[in-house]
Amino acid sequence: MEIKGTAVKTTPEFVRERFGDRFQEWIELLPDSSRSIIEQPIYATSWYSLMDSVIVPTQKVGDLFYDGDHTLAAYELGRYSAETALKGIYKIFVRVSSPHFVLSRASSIFSAYYQPAEVRVIETTDKKAVLQFSKFAVDEQLIMHRIAGWIEKTLEITLKSALQVDVENRENGTELVTRIVAEWN
Repeated sequence: MEIKGTAVKTTPEFVRERFGDRFQEWIELLPDSSRSIIEQPIYATSWYSLMDSVIVPTQKVGDLFYDGDHTLAAYELGRYSAETALKGIYKIFVRVSSPHFVLSRASSIFSAYYQPAEVRVIETTDKKAVLQFSKFAVDEQLIMHRIAGWIEKTLEITLKSALQVDVENRENGTELVTRIVAEWN
């Protein structure tokens, strides 16, 4: 799986902002394949290996700053990503939109950020949406928790409190099919 550079930039920005004095320590934990991406200019429209540019750096964030909890690290990175992406005019737009509309647009955005992913909204009710992600590899499951964090923060920005955002992973051989179920009040 590949990911757009715009999403890759978030991880080093998060580490710099939240743990700035330990940024270099985090860089040094990265394997060469990840470090070479993070230390070079990251271009918003370029495609990068999801594993090397996001999954492994997220794992190292978890190791260093969240007592080895990779899932929590991914979740917090997702929340940060939504917070930074949905500023200014975008924040106003999100606030006046319904959660359904925002999440339906988010599925299009996610499809544009990951290739060759398939992302679609498979269920919506007044207080619930279910997004399905496919064509990801089993070893890329951590990205789903980052997406869940993004969804939760986005719901908060729409002025709806997320009651829960659950990640349901199903493995089909080496392929991962994930449903993210978001419920709000």
